[in-house]
Amino acid sequence: MDIKQKFIEHLTNKAKKQDYIDMSRELLDSLHKMLGSEPPSSGVINTLVRNRWSGYLSRDKAAYQILNEYADFCETDLPALTDAFRKHICETFEGEARKAVKAYKNALVYIPKDTKINPHFLGGLTNDEFAEAFRALQEFIYGVYDAIERGSPFDWGWSDWKSIEVEGINQNRVMRILDALVNSGHIDGNTLVVDKKTFGGYAVCKPIGKVKLTLDGFTQMGLQIKGFDNKKSTAFTASYPDDPNLITVLCAYFKNRLNDSDSHRHINVFSYRFVQNPAEQTRECFFLAKTDGEPEHLREIYYWLYDEAVKHGYSPTGYEYMGCYSYKKGSKQWLLLGSGSSYHEDDFLHSPTYTLAAKARFHRVFQTHPDKIDTLLKRFPESVGRPWDWCFCNIKPPDCKNRIILKKNGKEHIHCGTKTYFYFHDPDFDDVKAILELYKIENQI
Repeated sequence: MDIKQKFIEHLTNKAKKQDYIDMSRELLDSLHKMLGSEPPSSGVINTLVRNRWSGYLSRDKAAYQILNEYADFCETDLPALTDAFRKHICETFEGEARKAVKAYKNALVYIPKDTKINPHFLGGLTNDEFAEAFRALQEFIYGVYDAIERGSPFDWGWSDWKSIEVEGINQNRVMRILDALVNSGHIDGNTLVVDKKTFGGYAVCKPIGKVKLTLDGFTQMGLQIKGFDNKKSTAFTASYPDDPNLITVLCAYFKNRLNDSDSHRHINVFSYRFVQNPAEQTRECFFLAKTDGEPEHLREIYYWLYDEAVKHGYSPTGYEYMGCYSYKKGSKQWLLLGSGSSYHEDDFLHSPTYTLAAKARFHRVFQTHPDKIDTLLKRFPESVGRPWDWCFCNIKPPDCKNRIILKKNGKEHIHCGTKTYFYFHDPDFDDVKAILELYKIENQI
């Protein structure tokens, strides 16, 4: 009996559900077929996972759970597979974490010394004291990002496949934990007193062993955490001896928000723009926060598109949609442009390889301006036939009038003109102008 069959019997003896056993058999059949006579490798497991990725969290986590259980089962009789799986986990999840924190680090723009702070946030500090402490906070967070990138994200509490969420695997764990600390506690002098039960209730704090690793890392970087391991205590404290005002600024940033619904913006983009006096800002706050860290040539494109949207009556929303800054005019959406990825876009398991993407639905222009759309698709051939671009309408052609059938490398690809997006990766300024022109025609703007 081969090891695969032994594993299936092992699952049966453990009274696993039949669906899980059937999925295990099918998954392992695929794995061993891909391996053939070759020794197991992390690359083969990576290809297997990517080819099977469904975008449905329960099913995808189950696939990883099966592979994880199988790797443990093989540790004695087929250790090469165990090693290959564990290497894949590190390469995928630690690798992605390093890329994510590097992006967060590079996007951090230090607060200018002459920044005027919104009085709402000062909390008894002078403008200069607040700006100085805010920079100290930025330097602390930058140092944390840098240490994670250079070291082992797992040692900092980063999780593996168990942490996959709808947003992907690159959530900003550092900012989420700082947010949980602040909103689970209160200031006592220059110390943050944190309620353990409230803190432990945050999703990012589960399991507690993972968050302890992060807090230990914070302590190494200067944020002193005391009493966390005291099981008799209902609270623990956080302080920053090198700059006592840092705790005041930390709490002001995460707790004294002008609008509670803004929490996701502060977590995803750490920026002084959120505490700056609005009178000093030339455009919407979140837009500035998102674009401050971009290179000049991309910032020029973002600013141009912002002004074009406003000129055509679209309002900056201060929010993201599909990883892009969003403008709306009633229910109508302006052209999406950004560096973030979204659910069911490209390879959900990995971070984007592009620095900029335009995202648009096109249907009408295939009939009204075929030459222009043909030129655009030839310029961006990868936008055709992407993994999640099929037509989701439960109607067979030709009854669905929204379907677009495109050919690429001799193969037909079906897009839905009203439900699926075309993704144009790394467009230059002229490309964005051409895409917007077609977008305006498509949407009669």
